[in-house]
Amino acid sequence: MTDKVQRVFSLPAFVVLTTVLILNSLIYMPFLSDDALISMRYSARLAEGHGLTWTDGSAVEGYSNLLWVLLTTGGLSIGLDGVAAVRLLGVLSLICFVFCVLFTYRKSINREYMIVLLFAVLSAPLGVWAIGGLEQPLVAALLALSIPLIWRIINKKEAGSARYFTASIPLALLCITRPDGVIFTFAAILVLLFSGNGRRSFLLAVFPLLIMLAQLGFRLGYYGDYVPNTARIKMRPSVHYSIGGVKYLIRGIFVLFPLSLFSAFATFKAVRKRHFRTLLPAAMALSWMMYLVLIGGDIFPAYRHFVPLVVLFTWICIEELPEIRRTFRIVVLLAVILILFVVLQYADSRNRDAREELWEWDGEVTALVLKEAFAEQQPLLAVTAAGSLPYWSELPSLDMLGLNDRYLALNQGNSAEHGLLGHNVCNPGHILERQPDIISFNVAGVPSGLAVAESLFISSEFQRLYSRVIVRGTEPYTSHGVLWFNRESPLTGIKTSADSLVIPAYFFNRYKHTVMFNQNGVPGIAVTRHAPAGIVLAYVPLGSEWIPVEYSSSLSVQLQYSGDSLIVELTTDQTEPVFVREVVLIQDQ
Repeated sequence: MTDKVQRVFSLPAFVVLTTVLILNSLIYMPFLSDDALISMRYSARLAEGHGLTWTDGSAVEGYSNLLWVLLTTGGLSIGLDGVAAVRLLGVLSLICFVFCVLFTYRKSINREYMIVLLFAVLSAPLGVWAIGGLEQPLVAALLALSIPLIWRIINKKEAGSARYFTASIPLALLCITRPDGVIFTFAAILVLLFSGNGRRSFLLAVFPLLIMLAQLGFRLGYYGDYVPNTARIKMRPSVHYSIGGVKYLIRGIFVLFPLSLFSAFATFKAVRKRHFRTLLPAAMALSWMMYLVLIGGDIFPAYRHFVPLVVLFTWICIEELPEIRRTFRIVVLLAVILILFVVLQYADSRNRDAREELWEWDGEVTALVLKEAFAEQQPLLAVTAAGSLPYWSELPSLDMLGLNDRYLALNQGNSAEHGLLGHNVCNPGHILERQPDIISFNVAGVPSGLAVAESLFISSEFQRLYSRVIVRGTEPYTSHGVLWFNRESPLTGIKTSADSLVIPAYFFNRYKHTVMFNQNGVPGIAVTRHAPAGIVLAYVPLGSEWIPVEYSSSLSVQLQYSGDSLIVELTTDQTEPVFVREVVLIQDQ
């Protein structure tokens, strides 16, 4: 086959693989990681002129993907929706990976190469994170760009400085895509040293070092810190996390069988033959796996940190295909096992989690209710899931897990060594001291294994101050969320004076069916003949009688004293719901 025919063949291969990649990602729609929404909030605020900040006040570096944030900001600046921007970036980045492989092997592409690439584009890590909203696809693209450039140095022992500098550009961009991207530079330099390139190998570190120093200078000047705030929360090496990291690694490698098996076999062959082209992605993969063990793996669906490994395994397998072919009946074997591989992708529980995780979209519903109801008051919203509610509500926010709060990162309280990675901060005293106007526990409203949420929930101070409020969006977004409102908040609480009480209707939570929603931008509740509303006021001054301000005949306000408490009931005999914004009580003179 001539070069011309082979080049023509690579175009349909590119189209087929890109189509499969996109179809695979569509299976996992509408998954969107809550952490992606954290980064998107930084991007949105930057695009709006608020700087690289998560909320008002002291700037904190609560992201660890600067280049991704900046690229997302660019998408927002040209009019893209935030979700569309990150998904477009994700898909384009992985298409770049496919293009790099096909272009590198454009003169020798065959069915076996295609099958190996099919393993990659059909894998759950690539399918999920193409649309998941975080920076892993960009890591994949930059890795795919860097490897052929470094191979040009390996192929030519006396390569000029220009080749080193060119190869170091994608490695430098990796370092500001993720701080741990520098691992790949170290691995590449190590391979070059052993391949006989000598001291010139360190030229590969020039641009990564410069860009890291530039980011450090920016971090010191803008955030006043030496390390990202996220590192203080997540970088906590321990035996507990290392064991978790080993389990994460073993399970992910199993799910990627046989791509992972062929990669191990190919690496073994490459070591014996000192095939440094293969040893480059192998060294990068090994370094990354050791790092995953150190940090304890990951908690996100579909083995997020295996996206770089899928890319590296693909390079390893394709580069060593001639060796693998001598051992296995490769085409038939790969074609048969590809079916097993696809089954593994959709059967694994971590991969299924991506298809079933929809709570971020419930968070959007709740957030839009808050945005419409309280855009003018701008209450402080405290959250444990720092993405969906802050991003879509655009309210001032407090991250109770400390990722976006320097004080909590430096004063983590009774943080447990065990538990979810990055979710261990437990300083309820600081949260209560800030007295947020609204608190959200995991969007769903109740603690679910987070130490700070459980500590707050049982706190007598929390129980004294906060009331449960069920929030419902308007059609067609009728998902329910549960929030906790501060009764003493000057912005959203009960307003008390010497002779009156103004009670926002959403505090009438005596019955579980009572929900808060907006009517023309005003928060309130609906009272029906079969759905009354009520509240028990346990702290009302009881020296005199309280009476309700006159309401229309459609609503009845009844007061009943019970010990030291006052019970207020709202009822109606109307067939249509009666919207109630607030109830005003005054002292009977």
